[in-house]
Amino acid sequence: MKKLSLLFAFFAAVTISAQFTVQTISQGVVKLTYGASNDYSIYDPGFEVPTFYVHVWSNAGDNSTGTVYDDSWTNSNVTMNWDSGAGAYVGTINLNTKVFTNGNKTFPSGTTVNNLGFVFKDLQNGNTKQSADLAATSFGFTTTTTNSSLAVSNSLLGKKSSVMGGKLYTSTKGNLAISVYEMSGKLVKSFNTVADGSVIDLNVSKTGLYLVKISHGSESEVVKFAK
Repeated sequence: MKKLSLLFAFFAAVTISAQFTVQTISQGVVKLTYGASNDYSIYDPGFEVPTFYVHVWSNAGDNSTGTVYDDSWTNSNVTMNWDSGAGAYVGTINLNTKVFTNGNKTFPSGTTVNNLGFVFKDLQNGNTKQSADLAATSFGFTTTTTNSSLAVSNSLLGKKSSVMGGKLYTSTKGNLAISVYEMSGKLVKSFNTVADGSVIDLNVSKTGLYLVKISHGSESEVVKFAK
């Protein structure tokens, strides 16, 4: 009987793992995959529903700041979107830049995150149906540390730059190091330039959301933009 119970527990664990996985794919970046096993018992999004929302939090004991970071129930800004290639719902949480909407807080650079909590729900501003509380460590999450190179809150240059139409407008002059990242944290390109007040073309061709880091000596600024 005991062997049967252990065997059942093993297969149950495998099923849950296949149903929902939480992977740390790079520093501070977490990928959520749900439903690849065609099992929606944790949360049923409904027939051919393309998107649902994820309420996210980190308890005080689950990160190195000793502070609660959580989303407002009426403003969940993480989505799970159907990916036909993966045959599953896929979402990405960039902890380097994610704004936790209850208080509009972002993890400081160098924060170690040991666990995250999730609730799946059908509406951004509330819910008509939802999952139970889900702990990331139960689904494969491994400890990660936020990347100081993308820490918007650690800007020393202040609000001196903006991006429009893929072109950088900055009042900072002199030798600049420019790095462009996808919102997942992946580096797209980096280059050095001498700024003289002229517009700087970032030469980003693919449509999407990006971060550009502008470094001038020991000072830096990070700007979010869409292309």
